[in-house]
Amino acid sequence: MAVSYQTAAATQRLQVVADGMQGKTFAASTGTASAPSLVIGTSAFTNTQGTTGVTTSTTGVLAIIPLPVAGISVSGRTLALLSSAQSATATGSGTAANAAVITNAGMIYVGGLTAGTTGTDVILGATAISSGQTVTATAASLTHPT
Repeated sequence: MAVSYQTAAATQRLQVVADGMQGKTFAASTGTASAPSLVIGTSAFTNTQGTTGVTTSTTGVLAIIPLPVAGISVSGRTLALLSSAQSATATGSGTAANAAVITNAGMIYVGGLTAGTTGTDVILGATAISSGQTVTATAASLTHPT
C-alpha cells in the first residue's frame, strides 16, 4: 500500500527534495544553492537514485542539461524542474528514454524518470538524438503520490 500524505506535508517533502538537488542542507532550507542538472539518456542509462560519478561519458548518457536554481519550484504536490525550456548540446547519439536529476557533484538525486515527447516525466523536443545536436527539455516535473 502506498504511503498517503496530507497536501501540506507533501509540499514540504518536495521542497526538501528540491533543496537537496541543489546541494542545500536539510534544515529549513538553509545553505547555498548549487544548480543541479537533468541527464537525458537512452534505455542503457542506469538512472538509479544514489549512483555517483555521472558524466557525459557514462553509458547511455545523451546530454546533461544544466538547470537554473531559480527555475525549480514546488506547488501543491508538484515539483517543477523547469520554469522555461532548457537546452544543451548532445554528447551521445540514440533514442532518449530515461532521465535523472544529478547534483553538481554528479550524484543521481532523483532517478527513475522517463523522457519522451509526451506523457513522460521529462518532455523533450525530440527523442531521436545525434551527438552535436541541441537537446531541449520543455518541461520536467515530479508529482508526489497521495
